[in-house]
Amino acid sequence: MASSQTLSTLFIFSLLSFSYAASGSSKLPKPKAIYLPIRKNETTFQYYTTFESGNPQVPTMIDALIDLGGPSVWFDCTSYVSSSYKRATCGSNRCKKADWSACIDCDSSPIPRCSNNTCGIFAFNHFRQYLTLQELGEDTMIVYSTNGQSVGFSYDVPKFQFSCSLTVEGLTGDHTQGLAGFARTKMSFPSQISSYFKLAKKFALCLPSSSQNGLGDIFIGGGPYYMLPRPEDQSLSLVTTPLVVNPIATNPFFSEGEPSNEYFINVKQIEISGKRVAFSQSLLSIDKNGVGGTKISTMVPYTILQSSIYNRLVKDFVKEAALNNIKRVKSVAPFGACFDSKTAPNTITGPAVPNIDLVLEGNTVRMRLYGANSMVKAKKNVICLAFIDGGTVPTTSIVLGGHQLENYILEFDLTASTLGLSSSLLVWNTSCSHSRLS
Repeated sequence: MASSQTLSTLFIFSLLSFSYAASGSSKLPKPKAIYLPIRKNETTFQYYTTFESGNPQVPTMIDALIDLGGPSVWFDCTSYVSSSYKRATCGSNRCKKADWSACIDCDSSPIPRCSNNTCGIFAFNHFRQYLTLQELGEDTMIVYSTNGQSVGFSYDVPKFQFSCSLTVEGLTGDHTQGLAGFARTKMSFPSQISSYFKLAKKFALCLPSSSQNGLGDIFIGGGPYYMLPRPEDQSLSLVTTPLVVNPIATNPFFSEGEPSNEYFINVKQIEISGKRVAFSQSLLSIDKNGVGGTKISTMVPYTILQSSIYNRLVKDFVKEAALNNIKRVKSVAPFGACFDSKTAPNTITGPAVPNIDLVLEGNTVRMRLYGANSMVKAKKNVICLAFIDGGTVPTTSIVLGGHQLENYILEFDLTASTLGLSSSLLVWNTSCSHSRLS
């Protein structure tokens, strides 16, 4: 069941869209971009979005986790009822479009999630680490246009493809019913939306650190991006770094020789207070077996580092913190370095701790992590360095997690194969928590 916050937000969206459509022409203009909200679960630290699917007269509201590496969209269909739902049959063009499909049969009466001669696709549950074969179907999705500042018209997206799960066991959060994948596939959430409206093949995320003061953003199709109260279009100030294709797939189901559809970037080095963190540079490159490099993930709460990178980062950070009279205290698992928060005064960008810079490929491109993104409150008067030891032989050396991505604009341009990155919005006295309903 959707949360009361979800219901109220979508109700306001519906009122806005109805009033716009009633006062305008019968044919809506082509949207320049599509908007969806992002919420953060304050207990599980996962990010989820809300959309409507099914017969436009009586749509079902779905809360789905946002997975940058997810190849498709799937959700629990046990209570999903829609007269406009259609399943994909085995051997159909829709089935052929889906990667890793198979033919499934069902002994019960044909209903969503249970039909004979049905195309099934594999979906991966990250939290329970298992694959399920789910029925592939399609239905109408309802989305909203945006001018980068506020929400506009509602639009129907017919024949949106997703798969039906019989259970969402293992998904975190009280409101999530499935998963919205954003990977580089034809079946991903942004790919289907941009293809239908013939929008630019790009999407942007603005992950909120909290949903208590407003929602974060998904923009599909490109900018402008306005982050009130700032009047500037933030899309004009993004710096770009190449998206790297890992030649070996990193998801749990793939064909031999298939490249990864997840998002990798080149981190060239890490600096703390302008001083380089020393570790083997070979860890930052992806080898012929797909091992190494840096991946961006919305499913990992905190950045995970290969052990040698992690140990040196912690050592150097502790040293710099001591130079700033920041007192170290007993560690709180799973974090390796914790400090007395009273010795690191709070600022507009979080605790006053040494800055961490991720130096990226490109002309002087770097992602600066201030205290709000490098530290986390572990308990009363204790803040900890928000990085996790990933062991000595992880597949990926650096996995950038959600906490480090909050309050930045991340624009994924799939045509140019680049990542556009803003500076921390906190520097400009704004954030990814706001309202688009004005």
